[in-house]
Amino acid sequence: MTVRVNPASVRSYGGSAQDTFGQIRTSLENLVRDAVSIEYYGPNAVDFKQKCGQISADLANALTTDMTAIADAVKTTTSNIAASLGGPPVDIQFNGSPINAPAVPAGDDSVGANLPALEGFKGTANSYFQAISEQFSSHLQALQGTDWEGKAKENAVGQVGRFTKSAKSKVEEAKNEMTKYVSEQIEAVQRADQ
Repeated sequence: MTVRVNPASVRSYGGSAQDTFGQIRTSLENLVRDAVSIEYYGPNAVDFKQKCGQISADLANALTTDMTAIADAVKTTTSNIAASLGGPPVDIQFNGSPINAPAVPAGDDSVGANLPALEGFKGTANSYFQAISEQFSSHLQALQGTDWEGKAKENAVGQVGRFTKSAKSKVEEAKNEMTKYVSEQIEAVQRADQ
């Protein structure tokens, strides 16, 4: 078996991984922000926004755990390679702090819903979910595409592949939960308006 590492390729991957994780975090922050800023007000709207914000924040924090595990797996593997073949290890730095849903103000006694805005939020949220899932796939492809051969790479790709699959599964679960919840809220508003 050939064992070979092109340090420039691995370093380039590290920079790409940092960028990708930053983009994932930005998408998650935007999802959380948009979930609580829908044009919908009143007591039900407060509950709705809190629930949407919490679904988004829970996903964000679960994915931060997966990104930390991916970064640790890559660092451990590339550190071992660096120790035996030379060159620096890849250390992926990203903001791993928790993402919290912003507080939803109680508002006054007025009640109202912009149904097109609620419906539009489903599409907005799905766009974020799709982008996040694609960013995880792109990250894995970038690792697979490094100019690096040997068991260590196979192990790293295997570990990152498992974490990527887990992350994408969490994204899909959150997407389904959010879509169902928003649809139920739209139906409730429509029923109340008959």
